[in-house]
Formats: sequence, C-alpha cells, structure tokens
Amino acid sequence: QFSVLFEFSRAMPTREATTVFFCRHGETDWNLGKRFQGHIDIPLNEAGGRQAQQIADTLKQHQIVAVWSSPLTRARNTAAAIAASSNAVLCVDNRLLERELGVMQGCTAYEVRGKHPKAWAAWKTQTPFPKDAGVEPDSAVIYRVESALFELAAKYPGKSVAIVGHGAALRSVLLRAVGTASISVLSVGPGRAWRVVQVGYEAHLRGLRGMGFFKDSDSNEWGEDMAATTVLLCRHGETDWNLDRRFQGMVDMPLNSLGRKQAGMIAQALENKSLSAVWTSPLQRARETGGIISDKIGIELQVEDRLRERNLGVMQGRNPTQLREEFPSIIDAWIAQIELPPEAQAEPASEVVERIESALFDLAAAYPGKTVALILHGASIRCLLKRAVGNARITTPKNVSMTTMVVGPGRKWRLVQVADVSHMPKPTKEELLHRLKITSGSAKL
Repeated sequence: QFSVLFEFSRAMPTREATTVFFCRHGETDWNLGKRFQGHIDIPLNEAGGRQAQQIADTLKQHQIVAVWSSPLTRARNTAAAIAASSNAVLCVDNRLLERELGVMQGCTAYEVRGKHPKAWAAWKTQTPFPKDAGVEPDSAVIYRVESALFELAAKYPGKSVAIVGHGAALRSVLLRAVGTASISVLSVGPGRAWRVVQVGYEAHLRGLRGMGFFKDSDSNEWGEDMAATTVLLCRHGETDWNLDRRFQGMVDMPLNSLGRKQAGMIAQALENKSLSAVWTSPLQRARETGGIISDKIGIELQVEDRLRERNLGVMQGRNPTQLREEFPSIIDAWIAQIELPPEAQAEPASEVVERIESALFDLAAAYPGKTVALILHGASIRCLLKRAVGNARITTPKNVSMTTMVVGPGRKWRLVQVADVSHMPKPTKEELLHRLKITSGSAKL
C-alpha cells in the first residue's frame, strides 16, 4: 500500500531528510491530444480537475506541511487542491516551470516527427537538442529544479512536502517519463543530496485514467523509448568466508586473492558486451569486483545501496554446521527454500526483491535498449530467482556467475539465463581437494 510504503519517512526523523511528493499536474486537453505544451499555459480539463482532487485525497494522510508549484495554471490548480486538502501553505516558484520546448511547443508528436526530425530524435533518445530547436538544456532544467528541492528540504527538514510540476521537466530530472497526475517520491537531504524512492505512482487514480486509458507516459507514439534493457546480474568474487562456507550477509568482507582473479575473469567476459553502465552494491566484496570490471571496460562505477546483500541476521558469521547445532529451524528453512523464521532476525525476502526491483526498473528506464551490469550478492540473487520460479528449487549462483535478465518496458522482468560460469576455467584437482577439505561436514546450502 502507498501509505505503508512511505511510512519510513516518519519513522526515521534523525536522518532529517525531507520526503518530497513530486506530482505531475492533472490532465489537459493537450495531454489527451499528445500535444507538447511547454510554456504554453493550458488549463486542466474536467478529468484533470478530478485527478487533482484524487492526488489531494491521497496526500492528505502524509501530513504535508507545504506545497510548491510551477506558475502555470495546470500546475497551480492541481497544487491548490493539495494545499486545501492538507491545510498547507501554497507557494508558487518559477524554478518549477515546465521545460521550454521551443519548436515542439503546440505540435503533436506526429507533427514534430515530420517537421523537426532532429528534435524528435533528441526527445526520443534523451540526448542534447540541436540549438535551432530552442529547447532548454537538460542541465539547466535539473539545476533549477534541484535548487528548489534543496531549498525546500532546508526549510522543512524531516517533514513531508509536495511539489507540482510538469512532465518534460520531470523527465529531465528522473531520466524517465511519468504520467499525468502521477506521484513520484524523493528523499531530499540532508545537504545537497536526493534519491528516488518511487517513480510514477498512479494507484490513486480512478475512472478511465485509473484503468489505464489515456496514458501519455508509456507510448511509442509519444516518443518514449520502450525497448527492453538487458541486465547482467554478476555475483562478486570469492572471499575467505565463501571458502569457509560462512554466511556473510551485511558483514563487509573483502575479496581474497582468488576472488580478485575471478573478478578479472568476469571483467574480461563483460568486455565484449557493450555495457552502458555498471552498478554495484556498496559492500566491499562487490565494490572491489565492480571496480575491476569498471577499470577493464572504461565505465564509471555507480554505487547503489539498494543492491546491498540481504541482512541474514543470526546466520551471519556462522556456517551450516554451526547453524544446525544452534538454530536448526533456520538452516532447515534455508535448505527448504522457504521463508526464514522470525528468530533468524533476517530481512524478509519480499523486501529484498522490492528494493532490487526498484533499482532494476530505474536502471532500465535510464538505459532502454542497452546492456548494463549489476554486481551484487548470492542471497539477494537467490531471492530474485525464487521470485521468478515460485515453488521450484534453485541453486545459489556461484561467485562471479552471470545471470541474464530482460527488464522492461515498464515494471516487468524475465530471466534469460541463470548462473552462467562458462567464462570461468574448470577448477584444478588441487583446488577441488582443498574445497572438499574445507567443506567437509557442512550442510549443503
């Protein structure tokens, strides 16, 4: 539920981050006609007025203390409904104005394709526009919108606020389109930092719009690139605790010497994949693996907290034999591949899947039609695989294995290949004997 999902914003006041509900204004006749508005001041239509009230009704439960809005009528009228419902201060701020769309303004998507093909290509691929298009650069839009975000967060630390803005401006900031009357949630601060919590929430919308009609954020005709993204899930290289069969979870173990060699091998395998991005868990064993890959292929490594390993509670630091002696019900559940009992004090598998899916969908929206790599962990990948196969049994992927997924368009994904290790040499007889000695007497994971 929407209200439950964002409960954390009130449960962690010591962070002093501000929760920003960034709303796109309600529908206009030009939205319905797939016509670019830009700075042209088009009012809400009848459906847009109803959508504004539906946003207001949804946000009322979140104790909104302030509402900031673009000066354009369609945004101000949406914001006025929110402010009235929440009994909050309404402020109009020019920094939240829609993006200047130059030659595209007033044209339908079809007309822009025919009259201004270079501008259309730039819009569709989210690349810089030709100068003669007269379109405000992405960097300028991001600068002014972030300026407003940071000022709002400084003024209302630890509070919940709402912003009402526009589709093209939000597209510049979020690197993806959102529908009319949708709500995106950002956590802003402390300081000049922000992150996306959720993008394009629309479950509050009722009527035809709520049933999926008249959407303007997910159509090829409207210019959104709906190509799926290929995601390569790579498990990190070996650590000493992998060798000892100890559960690591959130314990921050480094790679061992073999793990670093393994990272080099998977980096070589990824070199011919034409990667557009490499994201990694913040834990050291994943960051080290990601760093070796990043250096090999020449792409900057992005650290993403949502890719962290599953917190395994009391399992962390113990091997299966120790768990059998101390917590038999926990190791039984792990082997049976069912939900861990409460005494495990572990992160629920559903929450692991939710946060990793969130990162997957953001990554796919930013790199449609591209190939990207994620460096993460065995227990986390295991949760995703179980989500895909249901009651069927799986095997936890080996170190530096590669699982291929297709993500998108939209909020969906499917598996293509699981735990490929064809890029790794077969272990020598000596290595197999060493591992057999280490694991002798341990339960099978």
